[in-house]
Amino acid sequence: MRSLAEQYAEEYLSKVFYFCLKKTSDPQEAEELSSEISVHILHQLEKGVAPQHFSAWVWKIARNRYSGWAVKKRKNAAAGGGVALSPSVDVESTLIRGEELALLRRELAFTTADYRNLLIAYYLDDLSVREIAARTGLTAGNVKTRLFRARTLLKEGMAMAREFGARSYKPEEVHFAASGNQPSGLPWKAVERKIPKNILLETSGNPSTLEELSMALGIALPYMEEEVRLLCDATLLRKNGDKYITNFMILSRECQLDIYHLQRKDGKKRSALADRIAQDSLDAIRKLDIAGAQIGDDDLKWWVVLHLLDHGVTRLTTEGIYNPKQRENGETWGFIGYETGWEAPEPIRMGHNGNGGSATFWAYKIGNYGLWDRAGEMDYSSVQLLAELISDHRTVDTLSELEQEIWKKIDCRFAHADQAGHIVPDILVLKPDATGQVDHILEQHPLFPELIRLIQNAYDGTAEILKRNSPREIHSELSYCTAMEILSLRMMTVNDEVEAGKLKVPAKPEKSTLAMYLEL
Repeated sequence: MRSLAEQYAEEYLSKVFYFCLKKTSDPQEAEELSSEISVHILHQLEKGVAPQHFSAWVWKIARNRYSGWAVKKRKNAAAGGGVALSPSVDVESTLIRGEELALLRRELAFTTADYRNLLIAYYLDDLSVREIAARTGLTAGNVKTRLFRARTLLKEGMAMAREFGARSYKPEEVHFAASGNQPSGLPWKAVERKIPKNILLETSGNPSTLEELSMALGIALPYMEEEVRLLCDATLLRKNGDKYITNFMILSRECQLDIYHLQRKDGKKRSALADRIAQDSLDAIRKLDIAGAQIGDDDLKWWVVLHLLDHGVTRLTTEGIYNPKQRENGETWGFIGYETGWEAPEPIRMGHNGNGGSATFWAYKIGNYGLWDRAGEMDYSSVQLLAELISDHRTVDTLSELEQEIWKKIDCRFAHADQAGHIVPDILVLKPDATGQVDHILEQHPLFPELIRLIQNAYDGTAEILKRNSPREIHSELSYCTAMEILSLRMMTVNDEVEAGKLKVPAKPEKSTLAMYLEL
């Protein structure tokens, strides 16, 4: 970082000489005077003087030194020892006006819209008080009062040594997760760029005014006002008085670490219970006819283990990830953010994506072992066609030309046709009452209550950590965020099961459809 002495040498030395030259009209005298000014400035800096506003300090010294020099010059001239000064040219004002103009522009950039618009109208657009009053609907007295206040704020700001925050030159990254119905593209379309992400990070647990946000991110108020308005419209930012705060939880690195250790505390025991319950229930679940003979017990067990954990979690809260509360804009989705810069000791990320209408395709997106995307996901038309083919027992020779095109996206990925043309699903198929029957089988296992107790402990501990690490204003989000965070138990259990050899990773994971299912 440059020292103030270096800054003076680079930015002001030549300006000071030019100032002295115009004042003295003599190069030699200008050199002597500018040297005197520079020596004084550098001497003060060596003594540790640290002016709040460097530019104003430099020119104040220059003016004072010139005044002293001018007095001596006049005395010498009066005594016959020198030449009278030539009429003063207002170069000082010209030079310093450039500095002040830069400060003025800076302060206008960080002045709120109400004051900024009045200042621009009066000083730059040359409108009268009466014209401004007519345009704004204010009384002439109100315009005068606000102009006075605006000028006062400008002067105060110009005297300050403002500094941009670290996010102005080093924007941070944040990851998000969401669930629920998102017909408008929110919340994702509101957080595609670095600016809104860093606004949300800055206001997470830190209520900030528009001016504070502008300085923190190094963005002028006219642009910041629009960014903040868009985030408020998206219900991701909330206004409290003159300050804004993030309207959902963003988990700090420390918070994420605390939650991981809490959830891992009884992890091995929890995983062993889930494995025993799932393994013992496989035969009874297979009798429900949700998995054809082509789907082996290894693949079926993946789904049973994950469904068991999800079922255990949904028993603990009415506000889960699939039914978040309605937002202020009428949409029903939930959102949560994660500060980056921390990685769990193991993969703990798992998604659960659904798509469909009268029938729904679901896929657990497993964040390890090459099982995130796998065979991909079915689009809407494919889901509806496959559901119809299965429900109506249709064969491939009954497909229309349009249906044949859709079938191409399904064939040998999510289903296939046997030699007789009958449709054979390669994913699980659950009829309307099947999920309840599976849950009943799982709940009858004698170890089920102990598993629920361990899940409850992890849930309660996670909720307490979230409450401790979030501002009171967004404690209404605790239930949803806890439901989102407790789902890390899925991946922790899978990791334990694979490590113990209880769950087997497919030989070709990129083509696997395990843990995918169709709800009719």
